[in-house]
Amino acid sequence: MPLQPLTAVKHATTALVLLLVALAGVEIWLRTRPMPSVQIIASTASVIDQPLLMPSAVCHHELRRLQKTTVSPGQGVEPVRFRVNSLGCRGPDVATPAAPGLYRILILGDDSVCGSGVAEEETIAARLKQFLSKSTTAEIEVINGGVPGYCPLLSSLKFEHDLARLKPDLVILHVDMTDIGDDSRYRSLVLHDGDHAICSHASFRLQAKSASMLMQLTKQSATACWFVAQTRRHAPELLSVATTAEQSSSGLTWITDHPPDLRLQIRHALDPIKNLQASVANAGGQLLVTTSPVLWQVVSADEAPDLSRQYGVSGATPYASLFPFEVLASFCRAGSIHFCDTSVAFRNENAAKLFSKDTVVLSRIGMALYAREIARCLLADPPSQWSR
Repeated sequence: MPLQPLTAVKHATTALVLLLVALAGVEIWLRTRPMPSVQIIASTASVIDQPLLMPSAVCHHELRRLQKTTVSPGQGVEPVRFRVNSLGCRGPDVATPAAPGLYRILILGDDSVCGSGVAEEETIAARLKQFLSKSTTAEIEVINGGVPGYCPLLSSLKFEHDLARLKPDLVILHVDMTDIGDDSRYRSLVLHDGDHAICSHASFRLQAKSASMLMQLTKQSATACWFVAQTRRHAPELLSVATTAEQSSSGLTWITDHPPDLRLQIRHALDPIKNLQASVANAGGQLLVTTSPVLWQVVSADEAPDLSRQYGVSGATPYASLFPFEVLASFCRAGSIHFCDTSVAFRNENAAKLFSKDTVVLSRIGMALYAREIARCLLADPPSQWSR
């Protein structure tokens, strides 16, 4: 028997009231709970590293200065203590100027140098100091200037505007295989004024707009804020298709066995090294460029299927092409820049253990190996100050 019109209206009204009561209950419950949120500061850094970062008016983003926190690298992994000094470098504060007789080394680079997933004493900077201290009587200080998501452009700006005052004797720049793609994301944000440049974070350029009544109500709603927070948290996964397309088009394709013509992108990404060389020389130091391979240049993509899928890596791996290392060597040779290629040391039977399976960085073991090879390079032709 069909429902009478009034009965149908009654059921619809009851359902609507129950829905409103449920939404009100959810709203009240969410207001009593802390709101999870991950603000994306730099798209080239991992989600885990985002809370460590803050926007910068001169080098896009940097580590939050004077922060002391812990980082959870993953499930089942003990949290890592993480501290940042007043200059935005991981580790304790450093004296300015350096003490007499102290040989100061500053390492610049991205996630692998910063090492947010490992303890401070296991970073490349700390390992390098350990290796050098065993082989020389010189008093050596190694400062960790790595920032997640950095490339030569941002490292050069960070040094020019912040770290040149440290007057390091040696600056080591780690050039990562991901830097070609990372550079393309920041270059359009660079502003020049004569010989100086800055790369302001987009948040410094946004114009405030009057919010509509609907937007104001949305911002005040805990339910709406929860949906926004969840979207931000899972954005890298939800947008994995777009991310893969962008990264494969201009990021890691130069390491493949049959790369497209990316000469312009490569030149743009490496040119800031010349500016860094000049800035380091003006500060009284020397520049050493170093590099290491990424996972797919040494082992099969099957070792990290999720990461390989995220970066659009397909075909036969590991890649056999030496093109990236040859390009870096040629660039440094043309600019009279000291260069250290550590890739050969990574090609061994235990190579899979040298790389993280979650992000494109070196593992704890890989960082130690990289530091050892850099130390070996320095000890092969030690600075004159070490023999005094």
